[in-house]
Amino acid sequence: MPHPFKAKYLLRAMSLKDLRTSLAISLLFWGISGSMSGSISGSIELLAHPQAAHSQLLAQLPTQVKAESVSQFKAHPTSVLSVSFSPDGSQLLTTSSEGSTKIWDRQGKEVIEIKTDDSIIWNATFSPDGKSIATGAQDKIARIWSIDGKSIQELKGHKDWVNTVRFSPDGQKILTSSSDGTARLWDLKGKVITEFKGHLVMVWCAIFSPDGQKILTASSDGTARLWDLNGKELVQFKGHRDWVRSVAFSPDGKLIATVSSDKTTKLWDLNGKELVQFKGHTGAVRNVSFSPDGKYLATTSQDGTARLWDLRGNQLALFQGHQDWVIGLSFSPDGKYLATSSADFMVRFWSLPSNPLTRKGE
Repeated sequence: MPHPFKAKYLLRAMSLKDLRTSLAISLLFWGISGSMSGSISGSIELLAHPQAAHSQLLAQLPTQVKAESVSQFKAHPTSVLSVSFSPDGSQLLTTSSEGSTKIWDRQGKEVIEIKTDDSIIWNATFSPDGKSIATGAQDKIARIWSIDGKSIQELKGHKDWVNTVRFSPDGQKILTSSSDGTARLWDLKGKVITEFKGHLVMVWCAIFSPDGQKILTASSDGTARLWDLNGKELVQFKGHRDWVRSVAFSPDGKLIATVSSDKTTKLWDLNGKELVQFKGHTGAVRNVSFSPDGKYLATTSQDGTARLWDLRGNQLALFQGHQDWVIGLSFSPDGKYLATSSADFMVRFWSLPSNPLTRKGE
């Protein structure tokens, strides 16, 4: 039965004076319309991070503040393998293991469904202008579609699953990764421009740098690799003890995040130096994204949670509520929300605090 859910919470840090005489965090309620199916359950736990500069303040704070903060809808009858916001934040794109891609509005109402012969759709993304989408599938083909679901182009050439697909920042090229051990750069007519070879086994993820001039890949060989657009390998990122499942560039392009089946997340500079290791997940980490302002990382895991971190490795939030692996994630363009997708067939929306557990003037 659908359940109307009309409350979300914004966590706001109060002034130090108020903290000394009252509660540390004020919960402000504000409404959002929409009917979401499934039970309304789950929590966000904001965790006090142990920084010396904050020790006096944090001594006055509860170690955890919990708030019911979730809305959800059943997106597919099987695992929801990816989720992404449209460039304007008004819609969501999901893919699933039963072979469909769907576009949704923010209230969880289906706008359109695209079916592709029951082949698993591993990943999908909007074009930068929001007028088309691209999908990557188990049938070894990447496809470009109009926003109303009409087929525009098929990109054929990979010898195994197409695991991820991305538009270039200018929308003029497509980047794919594949279980055949390669990534490929294509024009919009389906012609291969560059093939990126070097990984020993399947390439789980491939993304563009924010300026579109470099490519970053993640592989089951335990490495991430940085390339130029001509296919020259520039840097290897070594340190994970298992598959590297996903990678992300910071918005300014100066930092790289990697996540692994070894249950860790790592932050690197562009020269391959490991800067920070993030520990906390108890299962393989599946996905990672920087917040739009570049101050935070979000991760998803097979432990059934998503987590929010600062760039020093401090866990700021624990998102609980999914009943199975959490696979996909996407920040809204304004950075106020996080969408997650799961093997429990659901998509969940989480309202994010601005500057978690910080105060004006810090």
